[in-house]
Amino acid sequence: MANQNTPNYNPPFDSIYNPSGFDGQVTSDFLRLGGVPEALRKDLIDFSTSDFDAFKIKLTEYIKSVYPNDFTNFVESDLGIMLLELFAYMSTVLSFKADAIAQENYLATAKTDQSVVKLLELIGVSLRGPVCAKAGGQLVVTDEYSVSDGASITLDINQRMRQTVSTRDNLPLTYTLYKVDTNGNINMLDSSLVLTETDSTTHGTVFPNMVLLEGEAQLATGTFSTAASTSQSISLNLPSIIEGSIFVSAVDGIYSEIESIWFASAGAKVFEKVYNEDFSCKLVFGDGNTGSPPTPGTDYTVFFRTGGGIRGNIAQKALDGSLGFTHSTAAAELTTGSAALTQDRAGTGGSDSESLGDAKRMGPMWFAAQYRAVTGKDYTTFINRFTSTAGKTGKGLAVLRDNGSAGNMIDIYVLQRSTSTHLERASYAFKKELVEYLEKYRMLTDELTVVDGVVRTLDLVCTLFLDKSKELSSDSTRERIAGLLTTYFTTTNLDFGTPIKLSEVINYVLRDDGVRFFSIDNYKDDIYVDFNEIIQLNNIELNVQFV
Repeated sequence: MANQNTPNYNPPFDSIYNPSGFDGQVTSDFLRLGGVPEALRKDLIDFSTSDFDAFKIKLTEYIKSVYPNDFTNFVESDLGIMLLELFAYMSTVLSFKADAIAQENYLATAKTDQSVVKLLELIGVSLRGPVCAKAGGQLVVTDEYSVSDGASITLDINQRMRQTVSTRDNLPLTYTLYKVDTNGNINMLDSSLVLTETDSTTHGTVFPNMVLLEGEAQLATGTFSTAASTSQSISLNLPSIIEGSIFVSAVDGIYSEIESIWFASAGAKVFEKVYNEDFSCKLVFGDGNTGSPPTPGTDYTVFFRTGGGIRGNIAQKALDGSLGFTHSTAAAELTTGSAALTQDRAGTGGSDSESLGDAKRMGPMWFAAQYRAVTGKDYTTFINRFTSTAGKTGKGLAVLRDNGSAGNMIDIYVLQRSTSTHLERASYAFKKELVEYLEKYRMLTDELTVVDGVVRTLDLVCTLFLDKSKELSSDSTRERIAGLLTTYFTTTNLDFGTPIKLSEVINYVLRDDGVRFFSIDNYKDDIYVDFNEIIQLNNIELNVQFV
């Protein structure tokens, strides 16, 4: 018989489990043998889990599979379940954070202002600031203050500003007076407004070519750095600086704004405006390679205005009143007097700073244009980004005349914004500045022709179907839906040639939880317009029915 010390000794089967002899029972740990091997446990992880309930269920299933004999108490009050729920809570928060961070890394999905601004900065695009409203008017002085025979009247910077109250928020609103020359240009660089006989039409007492731009006139003075190698910059710390209102006067000339300093020629006297969150800004000048650098150590004066926005749109006659001035004769005699200001045109065109939605839509188009206009889409992008000297913006469409020898002729259909929801025929000055602006970016062989776009007004008769239980709040719901429709038909949402799909309008309104159903009663079919026409909402009639 083999001994235990003998090599290859195999003990009898029963001595392993029952040293005293086989008693008819075999001892085994079948739960241990049925567990998940450590190398395979990673296969039980569900990486698609994201919410609290799913994490709790998956963690419970993992414990039951991997530790079937070690943890069997799944009662809610158990300490182990509490720890499991804490892990599910932490996992949910981390999952949300990861999704949020990933979301903010893409322009199409970013939600926060800061993320959108930073992403646009990466492609060289900045948000457009507030745009001012513009009104027309005239000044009238009495005969004793006539500017004939070499006399003149002067309004300093404080005398040129006229205050009223905004109808939108009942807060003070300031307009600044400027004069328009015979070419339709506005001189934005003089702190004092001087009127002479050439500006008058009737015996030196009536001055008709006056314009009132919304915003409070501001002056900032200082001295450029003395370090020649330093890139010069100026910080303007007042908030809500109006688009197109900034000009810099220095010893070596006048500096005007450009979209990006990197695209300026070496000798161009320009600066780039970089807005802060409150629309204060920093002006960045060239370094000699891109843009002409200001002379170090010299003084400068910055002319700009603060204000802007839709709150600046006012009715005709709202600014009527008197403005003080100083009268100077040819013999240098100085007297003070007052002129009657008449606002003969409403203040229109004011719009708020660019929204995140508009920036997301226009930013990639502006980046794709790469500061040169080649395609019709490029020209259209430049038109919609343009802001005139008077702070006016517009809506445009570029169309190529694709026929014979006119293959390089581009028609620019344009309308000027009067409010965020209404367009009007563009003024001559606006068209002139727009063409000059496009000339800098057009292809050499392109010929541009500016044409007036066509506005097609639309009246809607609609019915709101509300639950009877919401009858007491029907007025607020009605007002809310009217606001939704107004938003849908804003000038930024609709483009030239865009049809109105009734189903899309209905679905847009049905986003409101308070509406049971919504119908458009005066139109049965979708509304189509020509390529050079744009639809504009005129009146809304909202009827209410309870179901």
